Amino acid sequence: MTRLVRDTRGFTLAELLVVVAILGFMMGALFTLQRQGQLAYLTGAARVEVQQNARFALDMMIADMRSALPVGVTTQVVTAIDANCGTGGPPATGGGTSISFSDQNGNAVVYSQAGPGAPCDGTTTRCLRKSITPPAGVAAVETVIGGMQSLQIWCYDSTGALNAALTGITEIRVQIATQTERGATAGSPGDQHAVVESRVRFRNI
Repeated sequence: MTRLVRDTRGFTLAELLVVVAILGFMMGALFTLQRQGQLAYLTGAARVEVQQNARFALDMMIADMRSALPVGVTTQVVTAIDANCGTGGPPATGGGTSISFSDQNGNAVVYSQAGPGAPCDGTTTRCLRKSITPPAGVAAVETVIGGMQSLQIWCYDSTGALNAALTGITEIRVQIATQTERGATAGSPGDQHAVVESRVRFRNI
């Protein structure tokens, strides 16, 4: 029995320290990989959100404008618009934040920038609102998207010049900038932004 105990050898302190150090490096590498994967996922998810919101809002506005009907005279489609639509240097400066027209069903449609606060369902960012008023009915207002940074609308006449006169507007340029709807710290993976824009020429004038 004494001989068995005397021949049994354990690990030295140096060997244990080496093993602990190796395991520490391995765990650190695994943690780094896992962290990078998580950051990539958060960044990608936030980027998809802002791009989808921006594209959805822009497509909805452009589709409604393409089917807009003239009001009273054949040279006017827009019934009301922010006067700033005829100012600035697109796509960097100027531009209005609201537009009104009649859709193909005769409904009065208004797109406008609202918020932050209660008009945007309590969020802390701006939102895009759409109001639809039937010829004989009460306006129904809905939030198209949240997390909107800015809505800019520029008006052009038949010569391609900026012009806010309602009877002279033949083309509209829309730019929408979005960010994530939930709050995100600047520089964090969730702090993503997207900008989309398009132009539409009224068909019915």
